[in-house]
Amino acid sequence: MVEILAVIRPNRLSATKKKLIEVGYPGYTCQKAMGRGKKPATFMMADGTRIRTGLVNKRVLNIMVAEDAQEEVVKAIMEANSTGAPGDGKIFICPVESSYNVRTRKQTDEI
Repeated sequence: MVEILAVIRPNRLSATKKKLIEVGYPGYTCQKAMGRGKKPATFMMADGTRIRTGLVNKRVLNIMVAEDAQEEVVKAIMEANSTGAPGDGKIFICPVESSYNVRTRKQTDEI
């Protein structure tokens, strides 16, 4: 089992949800986050002035999948979020050693 941690733009969340449902992985946890990559973001205001900011709104998705599904889910996230512009996001893959069902208090091998 692996955890896919995807940092994406907030305006791409809906497209990402649809894509995950299409490939058969509708379950995830989503959090609001603020952050930045290597460079601070620059925004153009309506009056033409540019503003540099240190932090940008993002969404972080945590998705647990079987290792053999990892490639398909990553591909779906990339398809939904790739615009070719800086700030499209980042995807991290982390191994999951074990999981537990809180209600039954049993260790599970399932997601």
